[in-house]
Amino acid sequence: MDLATTPGMPPPSGKESHFHEPYNSLQLGTVIAFGVTYLIATIFLALRYFQAFKLIKKIEIDLITITISYGIALVYFVTMVNLMNYGWGKHMWNVNLEDLMEFNKRLLVNTLTYLICPCITKMAILSVLYQINPAKMYRYLVVAVAVAIFAYTLTLCIIAGGPCNPLHAGTTVCLENVALSQAVLNIASDLAVIVIPIPTIHSLHFSTKQKVTVGCLLALGSGVIVCSIARLPYVLLLGKTADTTYTEAILGVWSLVEVNLGIICACAMRFKRLIAIYLPRLSLFSSRSRGTTKLTEDTPVDRFQPKNIGGQHSYQLHSIHGENADRFTGTKDISVHQSFKMDEEHTHVYRGDNDSADKILG
Repeated sequence: MDLATTPGMPPPSGKESHFHEPYNSLQLGTVIAFGVTYLIATIFLALRYFQAFKLIKKIEIDLITITISYGIALVYFVTMVNLMNYGWGKHMWNVNLEDLMEFNKRLLVNTLTYLICPCITKMAILSVLYQINPAKMYRYLVVAVAVAIFAYTLTLCIIAGGPCNPLHAGTTVCLENVALSQAVLNIASDLAVIVIPIPTIHSLHFSTKQKVTVGCLLALGSGVIVCSIARLPYVLLLGKTADTTYTEAILGVWSLVEVNLGIICACAMRFKRLIAIYLPRLSLFSSRSRGTTKLTEDTPVDRFQPKNIGGQHSYQLHSIHGENADRFTGTKDISVHQSFKMDEEHTHVYRGDNDSADKILG
């Protein structure tokens, strides 16, 4: 048998095998999908670094972690492009057995990078969520979710690199089970990451609009869940089709979008300070304003704090003359005019755990 001329599966009726066809639409679509989402992720990460150096003036652990995930996402794409040379994105009848053997040799690195990348991204998000509420039970929950994500990722990596290694014969079903387990656990962990901060956000002393805005930033991960759910039918299809190289490529498109969207979400959830300063009209976060306020008897004093108060006081003294003078003999009418300018600083009062939430998200 000549491996170079034997297809991975017989072509369907009316089809012929073409082993050296150029990139097809699925392969080109994979490159475009990665290029667009990775470009957006790059912009968001750059803005995150700008905020870290310019506004916060420190590099935080979530930024370091998400940078690692950003690098692994690129490696994941590179391995996918490399696999395209050996059949990734092609129908099995257009891939010869020789290329399929090389395909299996290079598949492991691609699989491991995908398993690891979402895990690191979620660790970055959880490191932020851990800090927004110092309550013990809340932090125990965050740590428990982080440990669970790390544990199942490590387990799947060991299984994929060991008993399910693509280099071993008869591991196709095993790899399909790994993919299915990862898909289900990935969806569950995405939901956990989104749900965890909801009670804290609800308890913040924010206006309704501010709560909605913060909630949207923290819940951007719902887009990741959409990608995870969209992948699931193709994961299930892997066990029912012989055209695995083509089905895996469709699965890969959703995977690329998922990992890049995760990076975008992890960066965006920390953009409160950046938006409040550079896009104030779009910001619902601003809790401070400065201006000139005229005080009246109805102005509540506790809504602002006086600062640099200065003013001019003028007094006008008048003697009373005329026909009513006898009634007010020895009395002077004193009219007092007082004017001053005051800088006001509106503050929101946060109690207990809300201090941490406002600080971290700000």
